[in-house]
Formats: sequence, structure tokens, C-alpha cells
Amino acid sequence: MARPRKDGRLRMETSLRIPVTSEQKQIIVEATRDEPEGMAAWVRAIVLNAAKQKAARNTSTTGHDLNAKS
Repeated sequence: MARPRKDGRLRMETSLRIPVTSEQKQIIVEATRDEPEGMAAWVRAIVLNAAKQKAARNTSTTGHDLNAKS
């Protein structure tokens, strides 16, 4: 029996490849060994949080969104 389809808002349709060394990958693998959602979800949460914080800092220091499309 196939699993139910994910809600469309939760479907990941694009990949982000990040080159790392073997040693860096091993550190990440060890850190995420007990993560129920897995390595990709763990990394995704950290990267998105950092990106949102940086975008907020950019907006608050300039008064406008530096990441907005012109």
C-alpha cells in the first residue's frame, strides 16, 4: 500500500546541493543520527532559520528588503 500524498505546501520540489568535505559530512551524519526527520530536515531547518534571520537584519538596517526583486 502506498503512503498518502503530502499536502502540496509540504512537498519539496527543488534540491539545494551543498559541497562538503568527507569530514564535514561525517560530523553532520553523527549529529543527526537520532533525528527522527532525518538529516535533510535537520539541515533545512537550520539553513532556513539562518536565512530568515539574515533577511530580517538586512531589512531592519536599511528600511527596505534587500532581497526583494526589483
